[in-house]
Amino acid sequence: MVANPPSSSPVLVALSLLVLFLSPCFAHNKTYKDSLTDTGNAHFLGDLNSFADSQLSDSPYGSTYFKKPMNRLSDGRLLVDFLAETFSLPYLPPYQNHSANFSQGVNFAIAGSTVLPKDYFVRNKVGHTLMWKAVPESLQTQVEWYINFFEEQQQSECNRKEERSCMAELEDVLFWIGDMGVNDYARNFGTSVSVHSLAQRIVQNVMKLLKTLLDRGAKYIVIQGLPPTGCLPLDLFLSPASDRDETGCAAGANLVVAAHNDLLQRKLVDLEKQYPHCAIIYADYWNAFLTILKNPAQFGFSEPFKTCCGTGAGILNFDLHSLCGSPGASRCTDPTKHINWDGVHPTEAMNQKLANLLFDQGFCRPSFGQLIRYKKCT
Repeated sequence: MVANPPSSSPVLVALSLLVLFLSPCFAHNKTYKDSLTDTGNAHFLGDLNSFADSQLSDSPYGSTYFKKPMNRLSDGRLLVDFLAETFSLPYLPPYQNHSANFSQGVNFAIAGSTVLPKDYFVRNKVGHTLMWKAVPESLQTQVEWYINFFEEQQQSECNRKEERSCMAELEDVLFWIGDMGVNDYARNFGTSVSVHSLAQRIVQNVMKLLKTLLDRGAKYIVIQGLPPTGCLPLDLFLSPASDRDETGCAAGANLVVAAHNDLLQRKLVDLEKQYPHCAIIYADYWNAFLTILKNPAQFGFSEPFKTCCGTGAGILNFDLHSLCGSPGASRCTDPTKHINWDGVHPTEAMNQKLANLLFDQGFCRPSFGQLIRYKKCT
């Protein structure tokens, strides 16, 4: 993790595709993401159609670290949890937990959420839901939650200050934009929708969000690229054995993600020119993930593709019809040896290795450490 985090307690806010920190370093930090970041919003909405629900006492989810399900789609901590630890913050309570204390952070992430709006999936009759509900929550829901939260914060914190002082604090927000688009591509799998047009629309919506934040005064934004989903057991299970690249991943799926990440980075270059006084950082999740996958033993992993919790023989231990937590599934004895937890989501061990690469090893461009030093947080 980044060395010497701030000694005081910043407030961290995570949106399904965004995260927020409040500290002497960053007055706020917001994160937008989905199932890789959600710490309970889908549960409170009644959307968590998985075995990670905290109401299931015998679920294997959360068993490594929390020793019980914590509405997280992993065996333990998520990337956003390690991000909170970096800043010496408590783990983020979900926004929909109305009894939670949000004085030091709030999470707006919703598992299964999409960049494209709900009406897109209704209008185009895109019903490939895999493990999610028919019509997903979208980025718009998370943005609306954030706006409500932000306005409440302004009323309580800024009404006693001069406008200039209040706006200066708002400029210290660090926004972490997660892997937006994964669920959009997954839901369109097997449809007649053009991948090119889909990518254009998804990235356009992401850019619209970024411009909205920048125009509202945001100065520091970290946006995360998509992971190589073709390396996940789910995509390997759904793709033919002939569709493999040099790493053993589903080539077709990874080509889609690679094209998305390339388009996203090109658009970010244009955005940087429009906002030269803002820091826009790209978090290279794709290369961080592949760095580990190509050298698993170096990072302590002996099972690069096999799910820790699942059902089935072979290298995947994955069956779409018998997922982790179902009666026929079982949990491996040592999750730290596995990159993947349930066929879709990383193990806590993988999340920790990814966090180290992103926060400490230069997989953010400019590096996360440079951003911290620039803000004189250490």
